[in-house]
Amino acid sequence: MLNSSILDIAMGMVFLFVLVSLLCSAVNEMIAQFIRMRAKNLEAGLTNLLQSGEANQLVADLYQHPLISGLSKAGEKPSYIPPKNFTLALMDIMTGSTGKLPADNQSLIAKIESQKFFAQTEAGKSIILLLHEAGDDAEKARRNVESWYNDAMDRVGGWYKQKTQVIIFGISLMVCTALNIDAIKISQTLWTDIALRQALVQAASSTDVAGLMGDQGSAKQRPASACDATAATQSNEPAPCESSMQQSAKTAGVLIEQIKGLHLPIGWKKPDGQWTVAGFGFMEWLVKILGILITTFAGSLGAPFWFQLLNKIVDLRAAGKQPGKSGGQ
Repeated sequence: MLNSSILDIAMGMVFLFVLVSLLCSAVNEMIAQFIRMRAKNLEAGLTNLLQSGEANQLVADLYQHPLISGLSKAGEKPSYIPPKNFTLALMDIMTGSTGKLPADNQSLIAKIESQKFFAQTEAGKSIILLLHEAGDDAEKARRNVESWYNDAMDRVGGWYKQKTQVIIFGISLMVCTALNIDAIKISQTLWTDIALRQALVQAASSTDVAGLMGDQGSAKQRPASACDATAATQSNEPAPCESSMQQSAKTAGVLIEQIKGLHLPIGWKKPDGQWTVAGFGFMEWLVKILGILITTFAGSLGAPFWFQLLNKIVDLRAAGKQPGKSGGQ
């Protein structure tokens, strides 16, 4: 059985990593909303999917279609387009934007093929092939186009995740450097300071980490789907994206205060105002940089990873407790 002190230190460090990861995610969410990263990522995905000449007229027409433009505020592009909206808008554009699609699949194909500009593009050829594959089944034809779109959006989601991972690593590096969150120094302090270690374990046990993650999860999902769509129907209310950005900023502030409230050796100055690195030599600086990098990598792994590990450590500590003796035994 592991020493209880080691488990307590592990629990405290993992709890700290959860908070750092949540802080990095909140900052990333603020950045993503401010620069409208999801909308730009979606546009890049549609541009890659709907290749239609040098000016990519099909993409431009798609964004101007009422089924698509109504998903976001005026002058902005949506962060998310439902498959049904995409398919109906695309079919309408490729049949001449009449607002009425042909009743059967063969008529739909004939109508698209008559629009020479779109029919001869890479996107047009792909769509016509998907429609032909469905035969006379109009419903299957629509599902084929929706599946084509969904597959493309899965790739777009992968692009976004890759970008996000790089950004979160950069955020984690800046946060850990700015706050001087040194994993090596903190673990050494927890090993020698029993009172601080117990206080950190108590904080980890009493904090509703699942609640924090749940709040942040809803904030992440909101701009990706509901934010733009809701804006079109709630013009008299504050913009959902702005509210979500404010919520992310508030969450980040709360997490910073929580991290500081742990009273760990965090920050570049001591309570007496002296620098914590005063008199450091080469080796001390090397260890300091390594400690900050460890926390940086930990923060970039994401809160779900550390939350699962925290639960396992809690279960391990509970299993290791000796049952209390009763009576005179």
